[in-house]
Amino acid sequence: MDAPRTPAPGPTGRRTFLATALGLTAGAVVVTAAEAHASPAPGRPAGAGALGQQQWRFCTKCYGMFYYGYPQDGVCPAGGAHTQAGYNFDLPHDVPEHAHAQANWRFCVRCYGMFYFGYPSGGWCPLGGSHSAAGFNFVLPHDVVETPYAQAYWRFCTKCYGLFFWGYPAKGRCPAGAEHNAAGFNFVLPHT
Repeated sequence: MDAPRTPAPGPTGRRTFLATALGLTAGAVVVTAAEAHASPAPGRPAGAGALGQQQWRFCTKCYGMFYYGYPQDGVCPAGGAHTQAGYNFDLPHDVPEHAHAQANWRFCVRCYGMFYFGYPSGGWCPLGGSHSAAGFNFVLPHDVVETPYAQAYWRFCTKCYGLFFWGYPAKGRCPAGAEHNAAGFNFVLPHT
């Protein structure tokens, strides 16, 4: 996944920042659905640096996480291309998995969505069949406190294996039909 739309800062200090952030924010998430959002927030503190790969965005049509770094915006299960809004997520990759960070999250080269690649099946892609993994092995933080620089309520869908935003009453559009179905961890994703 090269050629991002805008140059992103290098990964200098990402492990230090991630370790510090996760160590300081470990605990239960206590946020109501009404407090959840997918809109811009103030910038990160000066010198925070990048955690991993930026240009991951919320799709307003399917509520999924997709990569916004190419001239095309992938394929949305709600029809057409994904439509981005909200934060520019900065997702850690190729770092060790631990009690509050799950590995095996991947980019699908067919739909540009983020999906879990830890099962024998690759889930369900909007283009039919399984997602097709490429690029980095993303290691996503979960079950830590939401902060001004990390958004909670991102969940795994049991039907398509995609990552979707669970903070609204509606649950988006799943490529396997109807709305997404949440299970597992409450991912709390860093953003700029």
